[in-house]
Parts: sequence; C-alpha cells; structure tokens
Amino acid sequence: MPMNDLIVGLFALSSVLVTPTPSQAQIMPVAVVEQTPVLAHEELDLITRLPNPFGAQVFADNILLSLHHLKGDEANFKLEAEKSYQVANMDWEGIEEPFSVEFTLQPGEVFAFHGNILPEFAGQVVKTMDSDFSADEGYKALAGLYGNGVCHLASLVNWVASEAGLEVTAKVNHDFYPVPGVARVYGTSIFYAPIGHNSQNQNLYIKNTLDQPVTFVFNANNGKVDLVIKKW
Repeated sequence: MPMNDLIVGLFALSSVLVTPTPSQAQIMPVAVVEQTPVLAHEELDLITRLPNPFGAQVFADNILLSLHHLKGDEANFKLEAEKSYQVANMDWEGIEEPFSVEFTLQPGEVFAFHGNILPEFAGQVVKTMDSDFSADEGYKALAGLYGNGVCHLASLVNWVASEAGLEVTAKVNHDFYPVPGVARVYGTSIFYAPIGHNSQNQNLYIKNTLDQPVTFVFNANNGKVDLVIKKW
C-alpha cells in the first residue's frame, strides 16, 4: 500500500475511534431566561388630554412634572424666577424629555397619590407622588386651578392597578368630566390639602395584596405615558 494511502486510512480510523457517540456526547445546558411576569400594562396619550392644544399641553406638562416629583429629580428643572413675584419657573423642555421612574411595593404595602392619608392606611403607606401639585412646585394652571392633569395620571394608575389585581381605593370618581382614553369607572379625582377629610377622600390608595413584591414602571416618551405593573 502506498504510504499516502496508509496515512489517510489511519487518520480516518482515528477519527472514528475518537468521535463520541450521541450517548457519549456531553449535553451542554441551555440557559433559561425567566421573564418577569407583567400583570398589567396601559398607556395615556398626552397629546389629546383636552380638545384645545393649550389646555392639553398644560395637562401633559403637569403630569410629567408630577412624575419627576415621584422620581425625586424635580429640583433639576427649577429655574430662577424671571420676575420677583413669580413663584416658580420651570425648564419645561427638560421636563418633556423621555424618562422613566419606578417603585416597588412589598406585600401589604400601600401607595397613596398624595400625603393626606385616610386613617385606615396609617402606617401602611410607603410611597406617594411626593408632591402637593401647587404653584410653589411649578405646576401650571388652567382656569385658575394649579395641577390640572394629575387626576388623569391617577386614573391611569387606578386602571392598571385594578387590572393587575391589586386592592384599589378611590373614593371620589372623576364623573364631572371624562378622562380621555380611560374608562369612567377608573376616573379618579385628586385634591391635596395638608389637612381635611375631603383631601383624604380625594386620594388614590393602591395596596399590594399579592404574596410577591410588585413594581410600578412609568415610561414617558413620544407624547405618552405608559405604566407597567409586574411581579417578582
């Protein structure tokens, strides 16, 4: 046999001998990526909060400012007052830039939209919007009322929390005016005053009644705000 043929034959034989059979081959583990379960997800259009563009912009800006208060970075957008009598001057272009904010409720914990809380939730509230929706904080006014629009945000939170199966308490509905894009049953009226039962009732309370933590994730981008609630 020619030497070249012998070498080729030996190489082929060695390949057969060292190649593992399917039963001998090592099975590499496949990484399993667990998806975080989304309980509910809805969005609020910021372009058509009201029929007229000026009013819609006031509502949209107040919604975004309140989310920056939730995030705790609102001070970054406060400018020097242009006039001595001006209460607050805000960098609205910065406020309107895309951003996200989130918080987590452990089982039994409560989120309240503002800090004047009903006695039944005392000691349970761990998170609020951290805002009083006032001129002092830079909120815009429409028809003499500062903070217009935050009721629409509260209605979105009510809607998504209800779909997620959390316990929702909203004692005063927004029946006096529809909230575009949100069913009337979820309409939520918000009014903050440092004292007074009416303010406690015009609040929104979300209790995590599940046996796992839940996280609320707000994303503001492209003229909308969406809210995702997911469990861990």
